[in-house]
Amino acid sequence: MKLAILGLGGVGRVVAKTVASTGRFDQVICADLDQSSIDSIVKAIGKNNFRGEMIDASNPEQVRKIATEADLLINATIPRFNLVVMEACLSGKCHYMDLACETILRLPGKIDISEQLALDNKFQDANLLALCGIGIDPGCSNIFARYLADQLDSVESILIRDADVSTVEGYKLALSFSPDTFIDECVSEDPLYYENGSFVTKKPLQVLEEFTFPDPVGKVKIYGVSHEEAWTLPRYIKTEGLKNCNFGYGLPDELVTMMDILRTIGLDKDQPIQVGEVKVAPRDVVTALLPQPTDLAGKIKGNVCVGALVSGYQDGKKIVKFMYNTVNHEEAYQKMQEQGTSYQTGTPAALAADLLAEGLIKTRGAVPPEALDPLPFVERLPNYGMSVEIEDRS
Repeated sequence: MKLAILGLGGVGRVVAKTVASTGRFDQVICADLDQSSIDSIVKAIGKNNFRGEMIDASNPEQVRKIATEADLLINATIPRFNLVVMEACLSGKCHYMDLACETILRLPGKIDISEQLALDNKFQDANLLALCGIGIDPGCSNIFARYLADQLDSVESILIRDADVSTVEGYKLALSFSPDTFIDECVSEDPLYYENGSFVTKKPLQVLEEFTFPDPVGKVKIYGVSHEEAWTLPRYIKTEGLKNCNFGYGLPDELVTMMDILRTIGLDKDQPIQVGEVKVAPRDVVTALLPQPTDLAGKIKGNVCVGALVSGYQDGKKIVKFMYNTVNHEEAYQKMQEQGTSYQTGTPAALAADLLAEGLIKTRGAVPPEALDPLPFVERLPNYGMSVEIEDRS
């Protein structure tokens, strides 16, 4: 089976290094717009069945070419290219996976998750899989929720919780994943909630609760942010009795204050404005001033925990369980020479690719991760260096 990895930032590099170690693919194409990124990863892996190719993800013809050369394409670029790459995979008769969507709401100029999943019939007719969002969250978070829900007679609540309690050497402000995505999720978009059986939106960065993560993360203030799980989980997991579903992210107070200021003065906007004789998007200025996540490898100290808290009933008894993964940034760097968030996001995608190559993913169509059988994924994830723990909170 042949694999193409499009986008060689931190996550794409983790995917490439992981599939190199597991050896399920006969050929692997490492593609990016930047030749130095291509040369770096191909040299680091040093295997004859890995080669590089310069590809512009915004160019449908270039993406279609690489899709015809592969059986599976993992899209590790920014989400605004998702539909271009999905259409190219359909044309090239190639399976597709990505790490996240651009938005879950219908917003001008953006691709929402429903547009991707609307290609379900086309992928089914082509006998292809399009797995939308197979990182850590979305990804593992969805699969953990499905795994726990399958053990219950009815599901009452699904809460996805994510907290990164780390520091970055040499930086007062740094983000462990794409600053552009962070601003979308946490600042610019109204988060979606499933409350009392209905979808509602609220203002960004409202405090949901103080949530206690397993050690070493501990108690963290949780804010509501825009995320795929709140849109897909109520639609794809058995909904009998489901009343509530939301996504909460642990953020330090000082970062929330900064993001509020950005929003208040319009620095989160992605539409260009006239500044003197040039036009510039305010957000582009902000993201250009922040360090790139790939530059943070080896500099982040601390832990990140992501999990699904699922409550419901089994045999008339109330059950509450938290299924989670915790990654230490220093340990991730030692294993992969990448920072923890890249490691935690890229590893599940590599595992999903291997499961598809082995014939253990039978699903076809455009689907979120919770549409898959969770068992093979949950059983194998620890073999890929990511722990899976379940805490009974009943």
